[in-house]
Amino acid sequence: MEDFEEGDSDIEGWLARRPTLTEERGHPNHWFNRGADLHASAGALWYAMRHDKELKVAEELGFSTGYSMGVACRPVYHMLCGLALEVIMKAVLMQRGAPLPKTHSLTRLISLLELSRTEAQLATLTFYEQSVVWAGRYPVPLQCTDDKLRDYWSLAGDVLTSPVKLSDDSLFEIRRGNGATDWGRFDEMWSEIASLFNHR
Repeated sequence: MEDFEEGDSDIEGWLARRPTLTEERGHPNHWFNRGADLHASAGALWYAMRHDKELKVAEELGFSTGYSMGVACRPVYHMLCGLALEVIMKAVLMQRGAPLPKTHSLTRLISLLELSRTEAQLATLTFYEQSVVWAGRYPVPLQCTDDKLRDYWSLAGDVLTSPVKLSDDSLFEIRRGNGATDWGRFDEMWSEIASLFNHR
């Protein structure tokens, strides 16, 4: 892009050569910045969820007694995590010269980045993807069926909990939260992808 210099008489030519606002906003740096903003927003929500009682976040916001930020905000936290991952992956791909991928599939995007992931990591990405597409925004998916809801709940159970054996001869299995989407793990995942972005 040529810069317009003082005294240049061809301002119309310079204006015609300038990128459009849409082209400027589509630059990978803007995508990186938005991914970083979503990452920070997920962090702020995580902090509010984890420190609700001592900081009295719900009370400060004027919510009723007993309102739990941890319960109310968890699906939205997952949605922000998924959006942050989607946008940062797209930023890296666009910087590499790829066209903007027209997908919300995090497993597809991670494949386009040529990053290998374990089965558990791919399941976590699929969980985040579902949170972006519907679970963080709506109580039911588009064209909802009971099977779609059961599949999502099963995925959530598999991703967010791990089985705990009661005893060798027990017929029962209980599951306990495993922290798969806790801030530290999400931040590590996001930061690894963000490190692929070349700040030039």
